[in-house]
Amino acid sequence: MLRGIKIGLLAGANASGLSSLLGSSAWRQKRLLILCYHGVTKGEVQQWNPSLFMHADVFRKRMSLLREANCNVLGLAEALKRLAEGTLPPRSVVLTFDDGFADFNNVAWPILRDFGFPATLYLTTYYVFRNLPVFDPALDYLLWKGRGQELSWLEINARRVLLDPAGRQQIGRSLQAYALQKKLTGVEKDHLLEDLADRLGLDYCAFRQSRALNLLNQDEARKLSAEGVDLQLHTHRHRTSVYQSSFSQEVQDNRDCLAVLGSFDAEHFCYPSGLYREKDAEWLEELGIKSAVTCKAGLAEPGPNVLSLPRVVDAFPLTETEFSGWIYGTSSLVPRRAKSPEMIPVAEELQPELLPTPRP
Repeated sequence: MLRGIKIGLLAGANASGLSSLLGSSAWRQKRLLILCYHGVTKGEVQQWNPSLFMHADVFRKRMSLLREANCNVLGLAEALKRLAEGTLPPRSVVLTFDDGFADFNNVAWPILRDFGFPATLYLTTYYVFRNLPVFDPALDYLLWKGRGQELSWLEINARRVLLDPAGRQQIGRSLQAYALQKKLTGVEKDHLLEDLADRLGLDYCAFRQSRALNLLNQDEARKLSAEGVDLQLHTHRHRTSVYQSSFSQEVQDNRDCLAVLGSFDAEHFCYPSGLYREKDAEWLEELGIKSAVTCKAGLAEPGPNVLSLPRVVDAFPLTETEFSGWIYGTSSLVPRRAKSPEMIPVAEELQPELLPTPRP
């Protein structure tokens, strides 16, 4: 109900011209909208997970809205410098993409080129050097493709399970736990996915060839870097640790890989899944990181929070009305949840402690 009221208020502000007035104000000009995207696709993965993948037609419409609102789409480094200096142009926006799915090269980047918009790609690098589907999303996708079937896999689960939403979640967690317990490598995890596909009657070879849930390969990443895409840090294996040595190793391995791919000055960071702890900022500062972004919704303001910058995740269920509200700044003024799930206690471990991984 609260969300419906919020959208109604935004629609009224947009229709009455109040949003446009706010968007042209000195208040908005002092603030930076950082937008976050993941995958942009023309395939069915958008149906599987619309919060992770946006259809290309919707993405193109979003870019059109930025142009129609006379937004100034800036590169990340320039935008942050001007934010600190107080010299941002009106309705400043930065476009960021997380993870580095292969469709960025095939779908998102051609659209961005059509509009002449720069973009920062926070690239996690482990799978870039392996050219395999990313295990966790690929696992969930295959179970979704097999929805409605019953799966019997005694090594993984003691009983036959119907792949309804609850059953898919149960089997998915069991397979993740199995992979962790057995300390499977990336290639071994891929064999596990192939076994799952066979049991569900799915064509895994075709799925692998589609690269629907692959990251960019090395050649694509180098090409994009040469064409002006800003490749920045997102950890090597899309994970962080509560232990500084392992946390720092993940960032350094990521940085070393990005240098191989043509990004020699990576100094901006994106917290995996937007999750961060207060201590992380101190560790990033020691690593020479100049900025870090979260997934906490809001407009970035000048000040000391440069290592916990807010971003607006543009994905389902964000409506066009809400998106326009963020462009002008009105969405930042309507009530939202007081507590942000992105900040977690320092003592809480995000993922099991793992040994530092070798560089490729």
